[in-house]
Amino acid sequence: MTTALNRLSGSAFELTLTIPWADVKAVYDKVFDELAAEIEVEGFRKGKAPKETVAAKVDKSKVYGEVINRILPDAYAKALAEHNLKPVVSPKIQIVSGEEEKDWQFIAKAAEKPAVDLDGYQEAIKAINAKDKIWTPGQKEEKKEEEDKTKKVNAIIEKLIEVCRVELADVLTESETNRLMSQLIDDVRQAGLTYEQYLASSSQTADQVRAKYHQQAQSALKLEFILDAVADDLKVVVEPAEIETIINKETDEAKKAALKEQSYILTSILRREKTIDKLLSL
Repeated sequence: MTTALNRLSGSAFELTLTIPWADVKAVYDKVFDELAAEIEVEGFRKGKAPKETVAAKVDKSKVYGEVINRILPDAYAKALAEHNLKPVVSPKIQIVSGEEEKDWQFIAKAAEKPAVDLDGYQEAIKAINAKDKIWTPGQKEEKKEEEDKTKKVNAIIEKLIEVCRVELADVLTESETNRLMSQLIDDVRQAGLTYEQYLASSSQTADQVRAKYHQQAQSALKLEFILDAVADDLKVVVEPAEIETIINKETDEAKKAALKEQSYILTSILRREKTIDKLLSL
């Protein structure tokens, strides 16, 4: 296999994967044999019919579909390792060529974590924190601490998005928009509605809904990458013992096992919380 890397704007990239026909044929033969073993041909025991007879009954498109499913993930993983790429989104795959007796070629488009320009964010956050500490006449002595903290956190987040700069690759935004749209459609179906009925009841067009979720995707991704960069800058670390403490508080064994399997999610959530706390203390 040969590969070629093309860097795109932001953190996006394209990988061109060229797979020799000999490699494709080897996988095709294996898939064909597996399918042939399950096909029944009159006059022969199951899996014992001549290859030529079985070939007439096998759907080639189905075989080649399975060949792609088997050959592409491994080829993509090897190409990532070869070019030292660490994507944060699943690739968009384009089949360039897939003819018999010829090398196959694919283009995989994805993106790495984008660079973030923090641009003096600490001074901006310190100004917010200092303003909040100033007492003004008429201010209640006993404020609702939780409400105040929420307002302050929201102000900090808005300021981070305002002063920090991050260029999002289109493939990142599109992927997150699609995820949000899929979640919306699932929620609509669970409510017993079709997507068309949802659009009619909310007086929106499909384009308007997608545009709204595209904007949400951009904001969420920007915040995610900015907070991650801030956490790095403030040297926020989550120790394994902290995760273990959270997991051990769960008394249900099934839920505890699920938490262990998803410990990376707990780590991400806790790191974000610790980052917010550090920003509040600047």
